[in-house]
Amino acid sequence: MKRTKKLLALVLALMMAFSCMAMPAMAHGDGDEGIMPLAAVRPCTEPNCSGTVTFRTVTRYLDWETTCDKCSYRHMHRVPYLADIEYCDSCSYRAELNFYGYDFPGVCMHK
Repeated sequence: MKRTKKLLALVLALMMAFSCMAMPAMAHGDGDEGIMPLAAVRPCTEPNCSGTVTFRTVTRYLDWETTCDKCSYRHMHRVPYLADIEYCDSCSYRAELNFYGYDFPGVCMHK
C-alpha cells in the first residue's frame, strides 16, 4: 500500500512536469509569426455609415532635395517618417493626423 502510494505520487508528478513543458511547446506555432499588435478601432461618425474606423501608425517617405555629407551638390534623399492615419472600412472617411519621427537626412538616392 505504501509503495503503491509512492509510485502513484511519482507518476502524477511526472505527468504534471510533462504537461508544464509540453503545452507551451505545442502552442508555439510558427517561429516567424511574431507578435502583431491589434489596431485601435472605433465606430465611424460619418452620417449614414455603420463601419469601423481603424487607427494605425505607418511609415511614409518624403523625397527631399538636400546636400549630404557624402556629396557636395544638391540631390534627392528619401526621408522616412511616421504618420498616424484613420480610415473607415465602409465609407470614404480617411484622415492623416500626426507626422513625426523624421530620420534626416534619410537615404541618399545619389549613386
